[in-house]
Amino acid sequence: TLLYTIKFELMDEKELAVTYIQENKIDLILQEKLNCLYKTKPNNVFGFLSHELQKFAVEPTIKMVSGYLTKSLHHNTSQVMIELSCENNNQTEVTENALIGCCNTENVVNLDDLKPINQSLCGIKVFNQDEVDDKLKSLEKSSDITLAVSLSVFKSKAQFQKKSVLHLLQECFNGSNTEVKRPIPIIPIVNGGKHGPGKNNVLTLAICPNELNFEYCTGLSLLEKIYCKVEDILKKKYPNNLPHVSPNGGLSFGCDKPELMIEIIKEAATELELTPGTDFHLIVDFSASDFHTEVIPGQGSAKKGQDSKKTNKKSRQVKSGTQSTSRHRYDWIEGQVKPTEDLCDFIEGLVENDSIIAVIDPLHHEDTEGYQALTQKVGHKCLLFSRTPTANAGSILKLSNTVTDTISQLKNADMSSTILEAATFEEGETILADLAMASGCGFVMFGGLRGVRVKLYNEIMKVEQMSSTSPALSSWGFKEVAEEEGAEGENQ
Repeated sequence: TLLYTIKFELMDEKELAVTYIQENKIDLILQEKLNCLYKTKPNNVFGFLSHELQKFAVEPTIKMVSGYLTKSLHHNTSQVMIELSCENNNQTEVTENALIGCCNTENVVNLDDLKPINQSLCGIKVFNQDEVDDKLKSLEKSSDITLAVSLSVFKSKAQFQKKSVLHLLQECFNGSNTEVKRPIPIIPIVNGGKHGPGKNNVLTLAICPNELNFEYCTGLSLLEKIYCKVEDILKKKYPNNLPHVSPNGGLSFGCDKPELMIEIIKEAATELELTPGTDFHLIVDFSASDFHTEVIPGQGSAKKGQDSKKTNKKSRQVKSGTQSTSRHRYDWIEGQVKPTEDLCDFIEGLVENDSIIAVIDPLHHEDTEGYQALTQKVGHKCLLFSRTPTANAGSILKLSNTVTDTISQLKNADMSSTILEAATFEEGETILADLAMASGCGFVMFGGLRGVRVKLYNEIMKVEQMSSTSPALSSWGFKEVAEEEGAEGENQ
């Protein structure tokens, strides 16, 4: 009886095993792959079988989102490093992490935000980026943490699929692994700004290559020489007030007019036997919203966000004569408040005399008439960009709240007239460089050639050396203003 029972149990176990194998089609799959193995005859037999059988594995799922505080590289606040743990092949493993830079030091990070994020994302397949990002947005948590989680999921997907982040991004934009595009780098050299020392309220003077077919491996060395020479000149000129490196990587020093920043770079170029406009170009980031005041035309009263007493005092300093019809006022030199027309004339003079090829945020984004007038004045030889969507100006984009939103934003932009900009307090996440190359973005503004920002330029250099690349721009894309005016005259 005992032997009969054991035999019966063994038969029962055998039937269960056969059923299990048939239900999961193990016998059919193994037979197919063994036939394929014999036909292929690879050197690494088990590596081949592992790769082939992995195609039938259950997709990895999110197990846990964890985070810990890290010290920011730029200021006295903390950033959150996000780590993603996934369930893959019946094991839990930490796959990727992400640390996102911020644009505002007042952003408060809260690790408690990860509790609802974990509850919402646990069990979701790593490959379902859209579902992950939709759930993250619905939670309405810190934008920095939301983006870091989204990015760690995207990077994990690339890891599981054995692809680079760049390759995966190319598939998102083009559906295939197409040729990589090299964007034009805009390198900040010297900084002033409303919150800096001196009366100069213009934010940054930057440089970019003269050639559209700029190669990073050779070309960045020229821009680096200019940066270093400017640094040497500033140290000699201001021994008691040495320049310091700003969060954007540029050199900050006190000056009372924007022209002085240009003179410093011209002096550096002369010592290096270089010529602005021939060997490199200049770009001015005005950040005009920082020194913008809005008034009622013909009056001195403030309309929004300004101390009325302070605004009235400034408005009395506007030159007498023809009354400006614009409600916008600017003091790009502290205390000298002037209307839109004067700022446009000032910018026109810079473009004509100082090889300025682009201006960034030259006016407040609501100053539409000013942008139109400025385009007529300089659009035929100078590019205009705005951080807020504005007619007659190209776009400046940063990482959005999620990877999905960032890709969508870039797809809807005119890439040839778009700058992809790093965060003010960048922490070295290199996906921005991959996004620029995959999307075909015309320009990048990663920051100066110092500190952690160099990682973004190195990412492009690495890809440039390892694969085929081409320039993102075929022309500078200036406005044909003169031709349009001529056409209008003929029509009249």
